[in-house]
Amino acid sequence: MSSAQPDTTTLSPELFILRDEQGPILYAPLGGQLLARLDAAGVATLQAWLDPADPHQFSVGQQRVLDELAAHRFFDVCEPPRSDPVFKPCEVTLFPTNRCNLRCVYCYTEGGEGGALREELVTLDRAAGRAAIDLVAKNAQEQNAATGHPRNFLVSFHGNGEPFSAFDTVRELCFYATDVAERIGFPVVLNAATNGVLTDEQLDFLIAYMTNVNISFDGLPDIQDAQRPRADGAGTFAALDRTLRRLDASTVEYGIRTTVTAGIVDRLPEIAAFVAARYPRCTQLHLEPVWACGRCRSTHEEPPDATRFVARYLEAADLLTAKGSPMRLVFSGARKELVCDAFCKANVGSFTVTPAGDVTACYEVSYRSDPRADRYLFGHYDAVAGAYVFDEDKLAALHELTVHNMPFCERCFCKWHCAGDCSAKVIGTGKPQDNQGSERCEITRRLTLKMLQRELDWKPSEDSADGSGKREEYHDSKV
Repeated sequence: MSSAQPDTTTLSPELFILRDEQGPILYAPLGGQLLARLDAAGVATLQAWLDPADPHQFSVGQQRVLDELAAHRFFDVCEPPRSDPVFKPCEVTLFPTNRCNLRCVYCYTEGGEGGALREELVTLDRAAGRAAIDLVAKNAQEQNAATGHPRNFLVSFHGNGEPFSAFDTVRELCFYATDVAERIGFPVVLNAATNGVLTDEQLDFLIAYMTNVNISFDGLPDIQDAQRPRADGAGTFAALDRTLRRLDASTVEYGIRTTVTAGIVDRLPEIAAFVAARYPRCTQLHLEPVWACGRCRSTHEEPPDATRFVARYLEAADLLTAKGSPMRLVFSGARKELVCDAFCKANVGSFTVTPAGDVTACYEVSYRSDPRADRYLFGHYDAVAGAYVFDEDKLAALHELTVHNMPFCERCFCKWHCAGDCSAKVIGTGKPQDNQGSERCEITRRLTLKMLQRELDWKPSEDSADGSGKREEYHDSKV
């Protein structure tokens, strides 16, 4: 694939023509994510059919193309996805502390230092944690009563610091969630995101209690030591490697998240090969370009060039395929399997509790001093009442953060997948209508096109519906 972004044409609001080395691809993202290979004549036939002002009379071959596309439901009218505006969360993410034992060179929250304005280093009030668990458990119970479909409630530990820097708090809240689950007869799922630099006691607890774990690891020993050092500057690979090996020997599901800077982008294939060989039970390797914010301001770490990132990402993916590795590569914007109208759950009020007891809809906005706080902080724990207070007006405003309100995305074939990308990054304090994309758009479009190409099993044929020397090919799991 060339270094340019994919060449695309919007035929209608939900039909797109993508182009690669083999020619045009018809893509209908809604109604089953349908794909078909066309040629120039087939595209012209389709454009004429879609033009209400064109009285074109179609040949038998042209009509056959249209009939085939209709039979495979390319022309079905499908309702675009719309997020449910009702705020009744059955999952909560708790930030136990903003303290951290590491000083990662690009940390978006400047963990362990209180952010750009050096806010106070605090630990979550355990009463606030218990109240959040009670709320999501109660909501799950009520949803079960209303629908008759039993469901879990989820409690995750994440943070603008390292969660296990407040280990006593994490442990007590896990015990509490387990007790609540036993009392109401609903299972709880406990998840954690951690830097993996843990004591023996912390690691034993992680493996004993957590269902899913996400480990931040930058992929190779020298990169890990350089980009994710301890607070005293010492390297962290040895400790991290011990954690990953213990996880690999356990039954806990885990994945790895690697932050990609300009300095390491060319090593992505090497990183993928190392992780796949050393930690064979790792389910996915999330490769995410650094976003220039937080500690990047002082360390001057920069995002990788988009073209270079895509090229190395695809090399890494091909290497894993060649080795027969089951590990998936992931980039947050390229997610063809999802059809949605919002990048994350921020638009419906993601229930995340900061160490100060504030409720944020966005992991990246966790301090009151953040310029984006007025949008994303929409509630707080009231210690006197022993309950959470939410701002309904802010929740209503958050619900507007969907791709329906982003004209820039209207003609993009990825709009129902990336859904306008991360609003905290690309919009900031602006309005949804202000979204003008970012360098991440090129990564998203090119990787999504590659995923779609791999869905096709195109083969040349001698017969043709339109005299082109090629037969229309329809390849989708539903066809």
